[in-house]
Amino acid sequence: MKRLILLPGLLLLAGTALLAQVSPPKKLGTVQLINMRAPSPIKIDGKLNEWNGNFQAYNKNTRIFYIISNDDKNLYLAVKSTDFTTTAKIIAGGVTLALNKQDKKSEKDAYSFTFPVIENPQRLSGGFGNRIEQRNAGADSEMMKAVHERTINAAKVIKVLGVKGITDTLISIYNEHGIKAAINFDNDGITYELKVPLPLLDISVDDAKEMAYNIKLNGLQLNNPGGGPPGGGGGGGGGRNALDFQDLVSPCDFWAKYTLAKQ
Repeated sequence: MKRLILLPGLLLLAGTALLAQVSPPKKLGTVQLINMRAPSPIKIDGKLNEWNGNFQAYNKNTRIFYIISNDDKNLYLAVKSTDFTTTAKIIAGGVTLALNKQDKKSEKDAYSFTFPVIENPQRLSGGFGNRIEQRNAGADSEMMKAVHERTINAAKVIKVLGVKGITDTLISIYNEHGIKAAINFDNDGITYELKVPLPLLDISVDDAKEMAYNIKLNGLQLNNPGGGPPGGGGGGGGGRNALDFQDLVSPCDFWAKYTLAKQ
């Protein structure tokens, strides 16, 4: 019964994607191929205003637009999803950025940052979730706005692994380490920003070396992962206005390389 309730809630949480699906520009590659200086100043609020839509890649495996960049003090990751299931996937399991300074495509000995970490994300839709099937694309914009605000307010935790000096696996977005993260919503889907201070990674622009990074969408983690999707279907083929349940519960990722950009 619990799994039957899941999808209506996540449908509403990802609801902006019901209104618009943006096709990726053909000129963008699958991974970012250059290093970039970050714009200044940057406010980590998830709105991506500073980036002006200047995404450097559209990764087909994860279906996200993204840009990774740096200044002299921080490393930044900006992500945007315009895909319906992918938006729900980010809400349900967060985005993980893993960095391996040894230039190895391995999460072992890597620094790892996951955001957002939201407990029971399907509950954020409250009593609205069971109405989504009747409303579908005509869902009330004020109702959707309220659910999105509730989601943003619930996104207060970052999972951190492999960083010396940070002993707590889960930290607040209001932490003393200088790690910042935020999500937001626009008419196309969900937007995401992460900032990590370079000293935490023990790297600097003065001694920049190529490092491997991994971006992963963790998806919805079920207490009982066995069996098929709600309703007994086989999953797959979610389409414009429906979730692909099999995709939602399946992590996806990609590896690429980055060297800090100097002024």
